[in-house]
Amino acid sequence: MDCRDVVKYAGGMKIAVIADVHGNSLALDAVLHDVAHENPDLIVNLGDMVSGPFDPARSADIQMSLSAVTVAGNHERQLLTGGTGASDAHARPRLSEDHWKWLGSLSGTASLLDGRVFACHGSPAGGDMDYLLENVSTGQARLDCPDAIRHRLIGAGNAQLVLCGHTHIPRVVMSDDVLIVNPGSVGMPAYDDDRPVAHVMEAGCPHARYALVTPSPSGWSVDLRAIPYDFEAAARQAEQAGRPEIAFGVRRGRMPR
Repeated sequence: MDCRDVVKYAGGMKIAVIADVHGNSLALDAVLHDVAHENPDLIVNLGDMVSGPFDPARSADIQMSLSAVTVAGNHERQLLTGGTGASDAHARPRLSEDHWKWLGSLSGTASLLDGRVFACHGSPAGGDMDYLLENVSTGQARLDCPDAIRHRLIGAGNAQLVLCGHTHIPRVVMSDDVLIVNPGSVGMPAYDDDRPVAHVMEAGCPHARYALVTPSPSGWSVDLRAIPYDFEAAARQAEQAGRPEIAFGVRRGRMPR
């Protein structure tokens, strides 16, 4: 489904939100099995779909088949512009011409339901590398102050609901009259990074994450889901790809100290 067609839909739809699959097709299978039981009206995919030490090609095939509203994350941009990080380097030679065409067709944001819903990977104001809800200045992720979050929402227009990913931390946060939902990561529950400072992101358990968002007369209802799957099989894929730290994270939802 082209995101431009979504604005034609009336309100009242159930939305399944996925993000940060990172090539983990085993986790994606488990999430989509659960999604199928919920029969949502729409799936929104918030990017970082194939870069990771798992199964990029199969993950791409599955996500291409979803007819979801899909926005590009920082790893899609990095793949297309020659980024050399380990996750992108693993994915790049495993992608087909069709995969590349699909990745190149994606936009960085989507405005849905006549502007009532805004979807992005990072933040509306700061782009695909910006953490909308978290402050990592101490090396650990914590919920940022209201003023910082409010500033990062600039660019979302009059959206009542903002969907974001990137941090891999599931959260539901209210900023003034805007509800912000991060579903967490489907496929990589923990990682570390050195930008803007050295820090870790840890969901705390290995489960595959997604969210169900449903409007009601009193506001949006959010169900953050944590789905078990064969964590060990995914961890072995990461080990075979030479990423023992990601394998540790897949098994435990935390990074090695």
